[in-house]
Amino acid sequence: MKNIKVEIQNGLSHVEDALKNEGFDVYKYGTAGLDADITIITGVDEAYEEIEPAQYHCNGKKKMLVIDATNSTTNEILKRVHRYYSN
Repeated sequence: MKNIKVEIQNGLSHVEDALKNEGFDVYKYGTAGLDADITIITGVDEAYEEIEPAQYHCNGKKKMLVIDATNSTTNEILKRVHRYYSN
């Protein structure tokens, strides 16, 4: 999974490690900016308060998958990532 930029919120180091092991480019939440392909968050705030477990947000032509990791296992999160970004 090269060239897929994933932003991960603090507190999800287990997910960060798993994605790095699979070859994803992983960044701390807020550091990849609009270049992120995937953002993984937990404890959803008002900016994302009504999102599905995984859905796309668009900014112009750029799409970013936002995954809500609240109450999800690492395996469940990885399945969501792979559902949208498979080899």
